[in-house]
Amino acid sequence: MTASVKANLLERHSFLKTKILPPPSFEKNNLRLLRETAVSDGKMINVFRRARLSRSEGHGAYDALSRIGMLYKEYSRENTSETATRTKKRKEERGYFIQAKIKFVHPFHRFWFTFIEPHTKEIEKGDFEPFLEDLEASLDRYVSFTFEDLSNALIKRAFETMDPVFEEGNYWDRHNEFDLMAKTRADRMIVGECKWKGHKVCKSLVSKLKSKCERSGLKPDYLALFSKSGFSKELESSDDPKLLCFDLEDFERLLA
Repeated sequence: MTASVKANLLERHSFLKTKILPPPSFEKNNLRLLRETAVSDGKMINVFRRARLSRSEGHGAYDALSRIGMLYKEYSRENTSETATRTKKRKEERGYFIQAKIKFVHPFHRFWFTFIEPHTKEIEKGDFEPFLEDLEASLDRYVSFTFEDLSNALIKRAFETMDPVFEEGNYWDRHNEFDLMAKTRADRMIVGECKWKGHKVCKSLVSKLKSKCERSGLKPDYLALFSKSGFSKELESSDDPKLLCFDLEDFERLLA
């Protein structure tokens, strides 16, 4: 992989930079926003804070980058009904407000601003080692977010004939974050957890996911687990029709 990265990315850095960074993106605030969007949880105010931008500066940078097709907002699907807003908040929740997430339109841009842009000076001097060390140390974490996106695509594929999914993506509220929450045409809810780990997923994750759902007031019809390294024997032998387990072989459906 190292040889391919050097040939296709690092040695072509100057050319790719002109394609990835159109003139507006060279503004300081825009670059800050892109860097922090790449490595943060994406929640808008959190990104602004990490980028050391005021809200007006942050929204200005986002608007500029949205107009040229680099960033978009994913809005929270948290329940905002009148009943929910009337519920008396606990002290630790009084400063909470619903945030949208900022995301990259093109996945390669997230890769660029996670790994390449922070090492631009070294790369332009022909020193690739800092980039390669960073890539080796952080690639698994980076891929875990891509795995979430692919898991959302897979759940759509899995349900497309029996009960098509019309809404999917991450779900977050004041209590928890979920890697996947999908809804089908028949109003079934699927809540999922994605694990890009080097060990098998065991039943304790099911208990944890159920507990999170209960605290967030979600009542899923299915729990979906997605695992890079497979599942414990207990999960593999489970006959629970509401528990869906997907390993890497299942993702081959996306190539069909």
